[in-house]
Amino acid sequence: MPCRAGLFVLALALLCLDASARPAQQSFQGTGQLRTTWRDGDHADLGCLTDRGRWTSDNSTCGTFEATPDPQTPSVFTLKTDAGYCNVYGAEFTCDAGNEAQPFGTWPENWPNGIPGQKVLRWGQYGLMASSAAGPPSLADAPEAIHLASYNEPGKFVWLTWLGL
Repeated sequence: MPCRAGLFVLALALLCLDASARPAQQSFQGTGQLRTTWRDGDHADLGCLTDRGRWTSDNSTCGTFEATPDPQTPSVFTLKTDAGYCNVYGAEFTCDAGNEAQPFGTWPENWPNGIPGQKVLRWGQYGLMASSAAGPPSLADAPEAIHLASYNEPGKFVWLTWLGL
């Protein structure tokens, strides 16, 4: 019996963890958050995207995304928030009522320069994201635009990972 009580306490402790401290879940399906995960070093969680597809470090403003698989190709899916469908226009990631549904997918878990053991979001043959700022937004900063990396940005490059809710 003590073992079961210990498991219950552990389960409660895990439920109370902040979203940024929980490991991202593998599959992009159902309801979840898009987390910004540093591509290098310790693959630190650097925040999330808002429901408009903007990068923030404030977990209270993380958007809730719905990933819906394509019936013909389950590895391809669309993303939608209360703001609208998510899309890449030019190179910028946005979610807006005027957007059309656009297909996304994931890179394999052991993709070069990816995150070991984790799937990351891709759009066509691209996936690595960046902002024009010198680093991730601080808690005091307004959420900032995020775009496909051109490798000319001064800040950290991030993969978008999934945290199922």
